[in-house]
Amino acid sequence: MNGRKFYIEVMLAWRNVWKNKRRTVLTLLTIMMGCSMIMFFRATQDGSYEAMIEDSIAANTGHIQVHEKGFWENMSISYAFRPEGPVVSYINSSPDVLASTKRVHAAGLASYGNNTFIAVVQGVDPEKEKLVSTLHETILPGGRYLAADDGKHIVIGATLAKNLGVKVGDTVAMISQGFDGSIAAANLAVVGIFKTLNPRYDQSMMVMPLATAIETFTMMDYISSIAVRLKSTADMERVRDELRALPEKQKLEIMGWDELTPELIQAIVMDKFSGYVFFLILLLITAFGVLNTVQMSVFERTREIGIMMAIGTRPGQIVRLVLFESIFISLIGVALGIILGASISYYFFIHPFDFSAYQKEMEVFAQVTTVFPAKLTWANVVVTSLLTFLFGVLFSILPARRASKLNPIKAIRQL
Repeated sequence: MNGRKFYIEVMLAWRNVWKNKRRTVLTLLTIMMGCSMIMFFRATQDGSYEAMIEDSIAANTGHIQVHEKGFWENMSISYAFRPEGPVVSYINSSPDVLASTKRVHAAGLASYGNNTFIAVVQGVDPEKEKLVSTLHETILPGGRYLAADDGKHIVIGATLAKNLGVKVGDTVAMISQGFDGSIAAANLAVVGIFKTLNPRYDQSMMVMPLATAIETFTMMDYISSIAVRLKSTADMERVRDELRALPEKQKLEIMGWDELTPELIQAIVMDKFSGYVFFLILLLITAFGVLNTVQMSVFERTREIGIMMAIGTRPGQIVRLVLFESIFISLIGVALGIILGASISYYFFIHPFDFSAYQKEMEVFAQVTTVFPAKLTWANVVVTSLLTFLFGVLFSILPARRASKLNPIKAIRQL
């Protein structure tokens, strides 16, 4: 009998939904547009964040870096370690690691003619570095990246080259401190100039072959860092935690890209917050659309509800009847919204927003990323659908309760 009553309530609710087809269709369109817009904008956010992260870590940072404890805070050549032990073995053997490279870092002065500027010198293995970073792809025409057999050669940031007044073929004098406390100095021939659009790199960085850096800075068998590129950015936290859990005798700090580029995380958090406010507004607009439809439906059927209560229909059944109407409308609207939102997101995944034509203007704000794809995830689809559905149903509780509290005699007399 209970099953029979439930079936009757569901069928009555379905009938009531389509009593006023025009209003129902408009409500469905509201839910569909709200759900699809939230889904699409979240997909755009996720795709943009992924592109920004990849662009940020690709130039030089990598997904994970290993240093001696204290190096990142002090950025001194005095902090160095031997590339051995469990951490290095894990990096060399892990299936999650795409590539890794050893580096030497030092701060110094770069001079050419009468110009002298502070520089950050980085020693790299030219071949392995190409697998970890994209610095070699940013060399300006007329120059080249470092080769495996290069000796005292460097590639230099575009802004630093401009400040020094050097061009490809010129020789820059570099002076710094060696790992053993001695003075490190060298004359380095410029073979290439890079432009990454990252002001920090372009204004101060010089890159030389690792073997030359080890010799120049008297590193012996020590290095400053190991940069790691993973096969998937999503694996970074897990791999970092596994590395930190290894019983390493050396005092090492293992940092992920989020710790290496905190300014990027701050920008993403701020953008996410503003996005959440916008999504909440869309959800409220959608929910009020459902509320208005259910409220009007109840108002139009006041006399009918009064008769139902007069012949024995309980208040709880009235509430369920109204909520079923809301559920039907919300489910159909959400289903349509998923189809539309997924379709639009897929289109802009294949044809991403491309602002390359405004690259010069974006450089002013140190904006590296110019292509923003949409990336739709299952989490996006599920969360957006559930929230849209729940907001629609919850906002229908008020008119449902009002309907259940109607006075049958007064309701029947209402025209």
